[in-house]
Amino acid sequence: MKLDTTFLRNYMRIYVEDVVVFCHGLPYESGSVTQKGYDDIAKDFAYSGLNSVIFDFSGTGLSKGDFKIENWVEDLLSIVHEFKSVSLVGFSMGGVVATYVSANSDNIKNLVLVGVPCCAETVTDEMLVEIFEHNKLKGVLRGLKDFESFKARIKRDLDLYQPVNWIGEVRCPKLIVHGTSDQIIPYEDGERLYAEAKEPKYFLRVVNGSHFLRRHREVMGKIKEWIVKKEKYGRVIQEIVV
Repeated sequence: MKLDTTFLRNYMRIYVEDVVVFCHGLPYESGSVTQKGYDDIAKDFAYSGLNSVIFDFSGTGLSKGDFKIENWVEDLLSIVHEFKSVSLVGFSMGGVVATYVSANSDNIKNLVLVGVPCCAETVTDEMLVEIFEHNKLKGVLRGLKDFESFKARIKRDLDLYQPVNWIGEVRCPKLIVHGTSDQIIPYEDGERLYAEAKEPKYFLRVVNGSHFLRRHREVMGKIKEWIVKKEKYGRVIQEIVV
């Protein structure tokens, strides 16, 4: 990808071909990912030599459009196809999209899934009610109308894109990361994804880890270490305590 910009008086063109793309989950607070800690993560990865991309999916943050998982898939496909080589790091619902895109793209170098639901049935009707009611208060997802249409659409998309159906098609190295105390997506979902994935695959069990593992520096450090030098990463299944 080439990026044209200006700095002081100078026009410049930047070429970037090998990147890490971070895929956020369903937002809890309004605003862009640049205001929610992802910017610090991307900067830290960049300091380690990993060109990093953060962005708002359609219908969230500073991006345009309406929220639909189908739109998120289109977003990510269009982004990754701009680069020669991509490592995807997907959090929660962003990992649902990242798994499908990894299975259907030829330039994915690595896939990291953090607290990702394995199956459509993980996202229960009660969870959908909470998401919809929270959105009425915060407005974090644009384009939602009535609950029934929201429920029908997201269930249809989850049936199509559920990671358990696609993880076996992902050919690149995979790292599954899940917290044992995840209060939203059960730890067993991470184990299921690891079981369904083909080699090469790795699993990081985060003891006492909640759903929001990106807030733990040691977890993100292990992910960065794996991307940079997985051949020296050590045991395929590892454990850290937070």
